[in-house]
Amino acid sequence: MRIFVCLLFMLGVFLAVSAQQVEISGRVADSKGQPVSYANITLQHSDSTFVTGCTSDEKGRFVINKLSVDNYLLQISFVGYITQVIRLDNVSGTLDIGTVPLADEAIMLQGVTVKASNVMKRVDRQIVLPTDKQVKSSNSGYELIGHMQLAGLKVNSIERKITTVSGGTVQLRINDIEASTAQVQALRPDEVLRVEYIDNPGVRYADAEVEAVINYVVRRAKSGVSGGVDFMNAVTTGFGDDNLYIRATHKLSQFGLNYYLSYRDYDDRKVDEEQMFDFPDADVRQRDLIGISTPFNYKDHSIEASYNITKPEKYIFNAVFTENIYDSPHGDYGQLIQETGKTDLYNYTRSEYNYNSPSLDLYYKKILPHDQFLALNAVGTYINSDYKREYSEAYTEAGKPVSFYNYGTDGSRYSLIGEGIYQKTFKEVTLTTGVKYMQAYTHNRYMGDVNESTEMHNSSLYGYVQAQGKWEKLNYSLGIGASRQTFDESEEGFTFYMFRPMLSLSYPVFRGANLRYNFTCSPSIPSLSALSDIRQQTTDLEVNRGNRHLDPYRSYTNRLQLSWGNKTMNFQLSGGHRYSKNPIMEQIDCVVQPDGSYIIEYSSANQKSFTQWNGRLYASVSVVPDLLSVSLYGGVNSFESKGNSYLHHYTAWYVGGDVSLNYKNFSLYGSIGNRYNSLYGESIDYGEKSSMIQCSYKWKNLNAGVGVLYPFTPAGWSAGWKLMNERVQKKSWTYIKDNANMVVLTLSWNFNYGHKHRTEDKLMNNVDRETGIAR
Repeated sequence: MRIFVCLLFMLGVFLAVSAQQVEISGRVADSKGQPVSYANITLQHSDSTFVTGCTSDEKGRFVINKLSVDNYLLQISFVGYITQVIRLDNVSGTLDIGTVPLADEAIMLQGVTVKASNVMKRVDRQIVLPTDKQVKSSNSGYELIGHMQLAGLKVNSIERKITTVSGGTVQLRINDIEASTAQVQALRPDEVLRVEYIDNPGVRYADAEVEAVINYVVRRAKSGVSGGVDFMNAVTTGFGDDNLYIRATHKLSQFGLNYYLSYRDYDDRKVDEEQMFDFPDADVRQRDLIGISTPFNYKDHSIEASYNITKPEKYIFNAVFTENIYDSPHGDYGQLIQETGKTDLYNYTRSEYNYNSPSLDLYYKKILPHDQFLALNAVGTYINSDYKREYSEAYTEAGKPVSFYNYGTDGSRYSLIGEGIYQKTFKEVTLTTGVKYMQAYTHNRYMGDVNESTEMHNSSLYGYVQAQGKWEKLNYSLGIGASRQTFDESEEGFTFYMFRPMLSLSYPVFRGANLRYNFTCSPSIPSLSALSDIRQQTTDLEVNRGNRHLDPYRSYTNRLQLSWGNKTMNFQLSGGHRYSKNPIMEQIDCVVQPDGSYIIEYSSANQKSFTQWNGRLYASVSVVPDLLSVSLYGGVNSFESKGNSYLHHYTAWYVGGDVSLNYKNFSLYGSIGNRYNSLYGESIDYGEKSSMIQCSYKWKNLNAGVGVLYPFTPAGWSAGWKLMNERVQKKSWTYIKDNANMVVLTLSWNFNYGHKHRTEDKLMNNVDRETGIAR
């Protein structure tokens, strides 16, 4: 009996101990008490064998549960901070270790080695920690993304461009502020803590029409003065991007000034074209248009003055005044027209476009108790634009025109955008809701062959709510947005209502692998210029016209993606399907003129449907760790364009890759890709071939380099399109030989004087670039 009682007692003790809910929690902060998000938390047994791990959340908090009573080692690390290791003996029950401060490294990001995968996957994004070598070898935000080789992106650091592989728009942000080209170029890579690659933008970005978002999370300049210069100019061609910036911080305030100049000046640009017109009252007309070298140039100036005042954990106020000035006096092209049975003609198209756009951006964020905040943003913009186009035909290159058409547009637009975002973080879910309103007035005066004036009032209201959380191992994001768009032109009004649902699911199928499914319903509305009923004759045979009867349409996208990665390699396999119902696509008609002759009229209309199937494989390998890495991608697209009177199919393959080499203070980056071709409506778009090589040497705060754009391509840059209408068939190619084997020199220098102080930035940025003019 005693033995039985003893065994029963021991069993009870064992069950009681086993039933204890062992949990370890805490908060990670820097030396100033600010939370450190996405810090790596690793729990080990006292013999250093791995138990489990996690990352801290946006507030720096972490929780590890479902543990047994034992002795543990808790390791907390993050790039730019000294790793902390805490010994926890005889852990039982719930243990809150409080706030764990991480001390800054003496030199940020120096001497840090990422021992595991530096990529953390979330339901809508990848959080990537730049390695020490990637930071050392980069001189700007563009070069850093290039060396990081993120799946699905194409980077051209010479031309200051980041796009998706398909050529889609990538929105760039710094500390969640939408950033300009100048700001990304001025970004110091050694200030970047992590990069958030949002390759599945949620409903918050739904009205921005972007395919991806890059958010650089940085440590901002602190008290003192910092600044720098960055120059990139071609040796023999008019091609350059130059930037100067300075920031000064005093106590809680920061002042900034930035100037950016981008210019192009080409002499050898030409357009070759083949045309076929089938008019009812005449034979088929076949024409060859042989391109003549003509000038193309522009200058794009951007001046930014900013002020920021931040009281940590209390509030942020940010004000930015921006002046953009764009001037393109020559977007010209000339051609020799050869047609069987007719005398040769020379045509010349002269195009001039310029605008200036001042804007004021005000932002305020209030940190509220209990893990919530409220952010408000207001942006006022004025755009003054001027566009002129002249088309002439003559029997000699410099002869008297036998036909001449011209029109111009003098436009003015005033807009006001307001937005509010509220976010609340609960234990298991983060809830975000927002509303955005825009009111604009546009006045355009058309001159030349068209002598009309149009006035348009338009407004938009967009509201959304999004929930992100985790259930067991399943990460989810569910968002719903709704918008109302109104247009009022010349006493005729349009009102569009749209609904925008979005769902994302992510599940870790096995160690290092993640399976993700995305669904989006994206409405699209007609542009202001497409709704404007302005008739513009472009040649003897052709005319452009708007369409007041356009309706919005919906696109439904499903995407499945499997990704796997570790310290040395990453793979990603994805496939998707997109279906658009009644999309706005080309409408080409042969119409009768008052004199009984026919002319081709180009317009837009709601057609039947558009379908796209796509698949892509991506692989990156660190061939020699911290020295040489290579990435490759390839994919296929299949398109079906179904119009009211046409049906077209097209399939296109694409392939590309890049290489990153870093050795001590030397770095080399190169990329190459074939054309990304696509079908929409009745046109096939032949994208550009891309290739570049850039190498540089870094010494302290000075970086000098040399690069080649389009190496080994004597023809230079080229892109084209093909029209497949039953009445009109065209094939056009544009060439810029000045870009062929173009050698560029780069030089940058930055300085930092005084102590440092972290500032916070705003979560949103609104801007208006819509001129509303028909071009």
